[in-house]
Amino acid sequence: MSAILTFAATRPLLFVIALAIAQPLIALPLVAAFKIAGKDIVALRLLIPAAQSVFVLAVIWLLGWQKRAGLTTDARNVHLYWYPALIAFAPVLLHGTIEIAWGWIVFYGAALVLTGISEEGFARGIAIPALMRYGKWAAVFIAAAIFSAGHFTNVFFESFGLLEWADKFLATFGFAILYGAVFLRTGNLWPLVFLHALHDFSYLTSGTAGPFLLEAIDLRLHMLLSLMNVAYGTYILAGVDIPVSAGSVPAPKGPVRNP
Repeated sequence: MSAILTFAATRPLLFVIALAIAQPLIALPLVAAFKIAGKDIVALRLLIPAAQSVFVLAVIWLLGWQKRAGLTTDARNVHLYWYPALIAFAPVLLHGTIEIAWGWIVFYGAALVLTGISEEGFARGIAIPALMRYGKWAAVFIAAAIFSAGHFTNVFFESFGLLEWADKFLATFGFAILYGAVFLRTGNLWPLVFLHALHDFSYLTSGTAGPFLLEAIDLRLHMLLSLMNVAYGTYILAGVDIPVSAGSVPAPKGPVRNP
């Protein structure tokens, strides 16, 4: 058994936390190199998620977890994708779209796909299987908490009130609960990568978040959407009967519930 696999098997929580710290650190040498060279760092919006995607996929390969991480062509319970697909379009449905040059559409579209690979690969493909020895609830909720914490690295660069920070935490936490539950019910990571990218792209093209921000979604409505994600994710997660083990992600036992 390789050292990394032994680490994941014997200290799963510490293993996941270590990866959560290591993944964003990949950006530091890239940022330093661009700063020293006096280059525009906009390109890093593409290069950083590309490097992080390679890192995450390499970890999955070293662990031999391709199937456990959902890097497969098989998918169960595909009807469950309707809700995350609907939520992905919420910003555009609420605010419409703004005009963005096609060059930026392609650039940020590629960056968001790579972000989907790196974030889903870690938070769902690695973290949840590693934490399954604690049971499905702990695996999904702990992975969601770590995923949310990873999105607070900009705390030193932005100024928000208490409600805004609560909204940011609830949004990322609810998103992770929903996607974690769908991952366990479907066993396939690729649709979640696509939906993750589509979700972020919807915020970008609606001008409700990102570099082309015009007007954020109303705070109360945004928090309501996040609570809906938590509720639906919890509901479908309850429909999975998974033994406490570090085994592969199984299908629900018995008849499939149809939320």
